[in-house]
Amino acid sequence: MRYITREDLVEVIQGRLLDESVAETPDKILDRLENKAIDFARSYLAGRYNTDVIFGDPVMRNGLLTQAVAMIVVYRAVRRNAARKVPDDFPNMYTEAIRILNNIQTGAQSLPGMPEVIGDAGTVGSLMYGNTRNKDFFIYSSYLLFL
Repeated sequence: MRYITREDLVEVIQGRLLDESVAETPDKILDRLENKAIDFARSYLAGRYNTDVIFGDPVMRNGLLTQAVAMIVVYRAVRRNAARKVPDDFPNMYTEAIRILNNIQTGAQSLPGMPEVIGDAGTVGSLMYGNTRNKDFFIYSSYLLFL
């Protein structure tokens, strides 16, 4: 694993349960699940944070991001066993991880110390939002209303 450690996973799930969920080839399965979880997290963070630096070599760890990635990996590891009913705790944990990533994306939560995306002018800016209620996909301006 390159971003999270086994200790991060054991904080989310008991080691015994984790071992049972990935019993065949634990390292390969956890590595693949982690890579997919990192790609998933990158899709949320890419517009606000420099994900190439955060998940690069060496990685830049942040407690909140580590927790979210670990929660996604644990959920997907437990979910692999389709024969076993997944307790409600795990889907709730997955939903919480997605909520954390969404909050980071919208700016409700931040990742202190993590590199933000820097524009061409050297400024750090937030994402721009538009009105999507218009079926014609253009932005109304108050100036146009007075013409």
